[in-house]
Amino acid sequence: MSTARILHAHLHLLDRQVLREDDGALVCKVDDLEMALDDSGRPYVTAILAGPLALGPRIGGLPGWLMVQTTELFRPEEDPGPQRIPMEFVSDIGSAIKIGGDPVEPALERWARVNFVAPIPGSNVRRGESADRRPERTDEARGGPRLGLLLKRPVMDASGTRRGHVVDVRLSQDGPMVGQTQQALSIAGLIVSTRHSGQLFGYERSMNRLGPAPVRALIRRVYRDARYATWEQVADLGDAIRLTVEFDRLLPLAELPDR
Repeated sequence: MSTARILHAHLHLLDRQVLREDDGALVCKVDDLEMALDDSGRPYVTAILAGPLALGPRIGGLPGWLMVQTTELFRPEEDPGPQRIPMEFVSDIGSAIKIGGDPVEPALERWARVNFVAPIPGSNVRRGESADRRPERTDEARGGPRLGLLLKRPVMDASGTRRGHVVDVRLSQDGPMVGQTQQALSIAGLIVSTRHSGQLFGYERSMNRLGPAPVRALIRRVYRDARYATWEQVADLGDAIRLTVEFDRLLPLAELPDR
């Protein structure tokens, strides 16, 4: 029996570059991930989301709001959304995400091409669709819930006590089929920390022996109270995530197996 591939959303996917497989050209950056629910109610990743309308809500606060409002000001749709690349286009996940197929051109880039580049003599770019037309977005582009919005969300254990917040989401490639050849990345569990920190870099997890030993030791000490909640231990993914067990019963992050 083969073992499902394990990835961590914040560590391995978010903010990575997306490259075109055939020529290595930069397509975009992973600003968020779109999710759907399988038949059992377990979330899985359906698409990469890119652009300010994906990054802004994930950042939150005034900077995120300004990013969204400024982008919508220059978008031609009635109801604009982020660039969406279905996971079936993904051919490899490594230091960068490689995709095949022909993803849709980002709407903001298309708007700039039609309105600014096309009128330039010799640009050889057709104006195409009228700049005055404001098409509605399709239902597909509206998408589902976003994985990035789970990050920093508060976590309460079975007693109703707030115990920390989500710092990463563990994914297992054993979900429904996406495309013809690969299974989707499904949520396997949540990494919960009592500390308000930025992105973790993997030193604090299980048998990770990369990087200088003093750095690993220091980070593991700092995050010694971090815990891992399996999907089966998650009762609700609401505004405050609720667990079915006491926080002390969760697996310490340092004991989390790599696979």
